[in-house]
Amino acid sequence: MIERGFADVAFDSARVFRAIMQAMARPGLVMNARPPLAAPPPLLQTTAAVALTLCDFQTPIWLASGLRSAEVEKYLRFHTGAHITGRIEEAQFILVPADDVPEIQAVALGTHEYPDRSATLVIQVSGFRTGDVELSGPGIRAAADFGVEGLGASFWAAMAENHARFPVGIDVIFTSGKAIAALPRSTAIKLKEIA
Repeated sequence: MIERGFADVAFDSARVFRAIMQAMARPGLVMNARPPLAAPPPLLQTTAAVALTLCDFQTPIWLASGLRSAEVEKYLRFHTGAHITGRIEEAQFILVPADDVPEIQAVALGTHEYPDRSATLVIQVSGFRTGDVELSGPGIRAAADFGVEGLGASFWAAMAENHARFPVGIDVIFTSGKAIAALPRSTAIKLKEIA
């Protein structure tokens, strides 16, 4: 049996889209995003809502091994029409748990002529916190203190390098059980001491 998607596709996907756009416009801001849908484990409801909102039949999706199952693949194909690819470099959306984030160099980063041809990394996390990094740039008044459970200094160093490539590079959406946050490539990252 395939888990149900949005009850009202137009209304629910519009609501999730607004939350994603607000999170992208205000990096580090944690947005409530309780989507009214079901998702097959281990896919979080918020991750499913992002995929159902942003992906369609023209969108290749790559799943990390921790999220890859027949049920998850069937669910995403049924509700989005998207192709599940086994080649990470082809994917426009990459869905991963926090403990299995791929090397940034392995994914599509776009080109200077076509920076929009980069991938979006959707990372499932257990929660958000403060104190890992300081964010600055577009959408941030002065600086924002931000952190994510389960992601350490090596991830943030890679994200700082990602910003240095701007305008190419990836955008990141973090999903937890109840909320989302985003880290566009335009955001500068200053690392703090991470325990």
